[in-house]
Amino acid sequence: MYVISYFTDADEALHLALSDDGESFTAVDEGRPVLRGTVGTGRLRDPFIGVGPDGLFHLLATDGWTSPSIVHATSPDLLNWSEQRLVPVMAQVAGALNAWAPEFFLDRRTGLYHLIWSSVVEPGGTAEGRDFEHLSQDHRIWHCTTRDFRDFSAPGLFFDPGHSVIDATVREADGGGFLMAFKDERGVNDPTTPHKDIHVTTFDVPGGPYTVPEGPVSPSLVEGPSLFRRNDEWIMIYDHFLEGRYGAARSEDGVDWEPVPLSLPPGMRHASVLETPLPTSLSAR
Repeated sequence: MYVISYFTDADEALHLALSDDGESFTAVDEGRPVLRGTVGTGRLRDPFIGVGPDGLFHLLATDGWTSPSIVHATSPDLLNWSEQRLVPVMAQVAGALNAWAPEFFLDRRTGLYHLIWSSVVEPGGTAEGRDFEHLSQDHRIWHCTTRDFRDFSAPGLFFDPGHSVIDATVREADGGGFLMAFKDERGVNDPTTPHKDIHVTTFDVPGGPYTVPEGPVSPSLVEGPSLFRRNDEWIMIYDHFLEGRYGAARSEDGVDWEPVPLSLPPGMRHASVLETPLPTSLSAR
């Protein structure tokens, strides 16, 4: 079973959609939110769900445009959620202006879970008066580690190709190592722009070294990639954020990609895909 977590422009809360085949997804509860934000700004943007060391589902989400913290909550069944809390991942980094699109992945060799997110760091800078929603900023991918989602390491740079990047997502690669997709955030939000597209890279150890990024593997003016396995192929979905629709691509090797049709809920924004045996109570809704 596949579960998509997403938010919408109309309702910045956690929405879910389900699929048996990884091709046609149906919104849970007719598209109504299954969880609303209760801490920080009260927003749950860019929701990501994975399974933690306790066997629970762990939710991470962006706390608005300019918060240096991310939202965290847990659930045994994707229906009943713990109290939400803010994890101040960038609060102690001088000049940190935000923390966007948090996700996590497990390094099985060390037992460490790596949280990754996008941040602008400008010592002496301020978020006040900046149009984060419409104008590109100078982001890099940051991370911290945890074994239990209670204690976290100090943050550090995770991926810096020398230019602005956001929305990294990581999966274990075939044959070992990791596959990472990310958005090249250079350019402007105009159809004629270069960049603003998705690239992929691989690495053996979190933090690199990284292979030379492959790409672009998507059209321009997309963001929020998510990767999942469907049978023997990779599927990547991405958000055509100015057009209000989603696109997808398939690949057998994580290098060469071609468009593929998927049926996805309308209004979906910055979605993530989880492959999991699904709780019966959720599938029956």
